Amino acid sequence: MKTYRKKYNLNGVNANIVSISDIHYYDKNDMKNLNKVLESISKINPQYICIIGDLTDEANIHDEELLIKWLVDLSNISKVIISLGNHEFYIDKFKGIYGLNEKLFNKIKKIKNLYLLNNENIIIDNINFIGLTLPVDYYLKEENIFTDVEKYFRTIKLKKNYYNILLCHSPIKLLNEKLLKKYNINLILCGHTHGGMIPRFFRPIFQTKGIISPSKKIGLKTLYGHLKICNTDIIITSGITVVSNMNEYQKFKNLYDMEIVDIKIKK
Repeated sequence: MKTYRKKYNLNGVNANIVSISDIHYYDKNDMKNLNKVLESISKINPQYICIIGDLTDEANIHDEELLIKWLVDLSNISKVIISLGNHEFYIDKFKGIYGLNEKLFNKIKKIKNLYLLNNENIIIDNINFIGLTLPVDYYLKEENIFTDVEKYFRTIKLKKNYYNILLCHSPIKLLNEKLLKKYNINLILCGHTHGGMIPRFFRPIFQTKGIISPSKKIGLKTLYGHLKICNTDIIITSGITVVSNMNEYQKFKNLYDMEIVDIKIKK
């Protein structure tokens, strides 16, 4: 698999940000691709590296020391900010039990120059980074029209005198004009949709559309790319691992490149 650098130019603050998502690390077999990602990001040399959820393929992974080392190497390039997705959680639907691998994420939190934001925010320089963790229940019914996304937004801590960047794994139900007008976030970074399962060479035809979403909805219009709603820029990446180890379509994974989003923001 190859890395692919997608560039966006925005206005608002002077910053260079790399956004990646959906790494879906499972074991040592993933390291070949992750080292390619590391090399590509090193060449960009951004100020900030944002990982927008699904760092792991499931709660319990193998060879976790290799992932820790990779994150250390990444944090040696620049500051790393991580938010959580749905695959980091273990799920027992029958018992209604959900949880994180606390042991693993406590190790990750100890990495220097790395910030894991679990419904938290951190101000770095003149940017307020916010990591919104959508609950597992959200992902189980995310495309149900009755899902109330705003109740999750009420935890967001915006800062008036800073450029506010929200890291939120899924964009589903977030792309709402009324909601975004009320919260007035400068930039939202998302993943989760895997680009609607569109290979890069077909992207000029489909643009922001996709074939299928993670919850098996067909033909949605906003699964990828750069959108502007009110004063908010939204960038949705197709991710590093478009077809994960747990996916039944794994044999098609070589059709997809690993996307690294390079965002240049200027005043």
